[in-house]
Amino acid sequence: MRKQRILPILLLSSVLCILSSTAFAHHNLPNDKGKGNFRFTETNPPVAPVRPIAEFEPASDVLIRYPLGIPVSLVAQLANTANVICIVSSSQQSSAVSAFTNAGVNMERVSFLNAATDSYWTRDYGPWFIFDGNGDYGVVDFVYNRPRPNDNLIPQVFANQLSLNYFGMNLQQSGGNYMCDGINTAAQTTLVYTENGNNQANVNTKMQQYLGITNYLVLEDPNNTYIEHIDCWAKFLAPDKIIIRSVPASHSQYNAIENAANYFATHNCAWGYPYRVYRVYTPSNEPYTNSLILNKKVFVPIVGGSNDNPALQVYREALPGYEVIGVSQTGSAPWESTDALHCRTHEIPDKNMLNIVHTPWHSIVPLETDIVINTEIIAHSGQSLYLDSLFVCYKINSGIWQRSYLQPLARNNYTTAISGFAYGDTIRYFIHAADQSGRSIDHPVFAYLDPHLFVIQPDLKPPVLTHNPITSITNQSEPISFIVSANDESGISQVLFRYKIDDSEVFSYPMDPLIEDSYIFQYYPEFTTEDHIFYYSFMAYDGANPHNTSILPGQDLWYEVPILIVFLNDEVQIPTLPEGIISVYPNPFNPAGSELIRLKYFSPENIPLSFRVYNLKGQIIYTETLFPKGKGIQEINWNGLDKKGKLAPNGMYLIEILQGSKSHKSKLIIVK
Repeated sequence: MRKQRILPILLLSSVLCILSSTAFAHHNLPNDKGKGNFRFTETNPPVAPVRPIAEFEPASDVLIRYPLGIPVSLVAQLANTANVICIVSSSQQSSAVSAFTNAGVNMERVSFLNAATDSYWTRDYGPWFIFDGNGDYGVVDFVYNRPRPNDNLIPQVFANQLSLNYFGMNLQQSGGNYMCDGINTAAQTTLVYTENGNNQANVNTKMQQYLGITNYLVLEDPNNTYIEHIDCWAKFLAPDKIIIRSVPASHSQYNAIENAANYFATHNCAWGYPYRVYRVYTPSNEPYTNSLILNKKVFVPIVGGSNDNPALQVYREALPGYEVIGVSQTGSAPWESTDALHCRTHEIPDKNMLNIVHTPWHSIVPLETDIVINTEIIAHSGQSLYLDSLFVCYKINSGIWQRSYLQPLARNNYTTAISGFAYGDTIRYFIHAADQSGRSIDHPVFAYLDPHLFVIQPDLKPPVLTHNPITSITNQSEPISFIVSANDESGISQVLFRYKIDDSEVFSYPMDPLIEDSYIFQYYPEFTTEDHIFYYSFMAYDGANPHNTSILPGQDLWYEVPILIVFLNDEVQIPTLPEGIISVYPNPFNPAGSELIRLKYFSPENIPLSFRVYNLKGQIIYTETLFPKGKGIQEINWNGLDKKGKLAPNGMYLIEILQGSKSHKSKLIIVK
């Protein structure tokens, strides 16, 4: 006889109650006469942030109980997929060994947990698993919602025998009514509220504290059965995938089931987009959603009917690359619509798993120079990662798969960027990692068979334009610099300066890039006495295809500037002018090519004025007190040197003329 791994016997304080192998349908036992009222000692919650482990994540073991509720042939299959932990009393262990050996079970993959049980529904009373904020593996226990004291103790027994961190959560729960996505989401029926005094706030708080559930999806049971377990009608297959039963329109629960399916189809998963919902046809209440995912195999209960093969095919479509195995029922423990394979097994997550944390790009993505992919990779084994295994594998449309290797950031974080896209391209990608424990993983787990996908689409947002309007213009003005800022996520293709004088034709000229996102056009005034209003505007095109366009100040709108005519005879004759800064030239100012900045200012009074220059921090870098030569247009010169005699650096500056109680400002750009 082969050697078996035998876990130490736990001496339970309760009286051992060992049931025979007689099957009891629908999760009911003859002595189930209501809900239990067990004393339960709650522990402190795990260190936050807590991550719940999903049942589709890598598993090291699967938990069953003997006497069995599953075919013994299935035990052989399970042992070829993971290690098997069998809960059995010490008195019945030899019987279990004999049964397993005769069925060809690989006994080197079987260990026994000696404990008393009341039933074979390990899913319902078995432990839940988490990683705490320190990355440590642990067991979360709860009050089992059946009056079965031995079953209720199993999570604590399990944790003690395997020396695992144990956390007691004082909520009445059942594993068949719990699904999580491995991130932050759990789905249950409203049974969880009714069994806990309808204290929703308390339930929600404890689910967050002990399991890290911040996105809690609690629905009415559409099946309308006494059991109210979610695994009787739905199952998470991945963080963004769920399988839900379907029934004919004539079925009494048709509307309720369709409403539940629509809820998930319109509700965002943890990755930010609606769930991908797969439907499995169950006209006779077949238990197809009550399946077991164990590593890269899916064990689906089948009943020998015409709907079996279509059900298996749905799983194959939803989980490409997985081996989908139909498991027939036994005469002694037949599958029920409320009790099947999932209820009678419980995967045990690999505490040394390799985990990739990543929120994928999805749906429609605006064109960017680079698509940055950030990820966290955690090797719970404590072993180092193979650096050459850390990459993003991607392809554009139907092209070849390419690799972009991840670069380390702080702690367990990594990044890379992929590029080379055009509008309309479809991008598929997955992330790969391996560590020195021999573990490897892809994200998503289906890798190239069902990768993350997004489409490059032109952005539909027009450029954002900003401009500080000029207020006056004369026929004697130096060339005027019109400056506008233009920003767009797709880049700027072209910016046009448009103007007209009174009702003349519209002239349009390309503007030149200045610094950062600014553009400039220099206009040389040539006005006559018949000219009254100078109209101008800006038009910008972004880099999208087709272009998005912006017009400032708006469609069919213009900035309006009065034209002031200046006559020069023996003396300057100035018509009524608005006081303030008339022009700043040259602007931008290049000290290498221009000796002085010439500022023209209309002074209505013959009183001293203060000339000041501010940087973008609001600091005065230069100040000078000047005395106007009478009333009228004054010219102020500045060589670009600050108070310390140093040339002001490149950038935007604010010029202020302060005369009496009146202040006038204008912008200046220095470009060396």
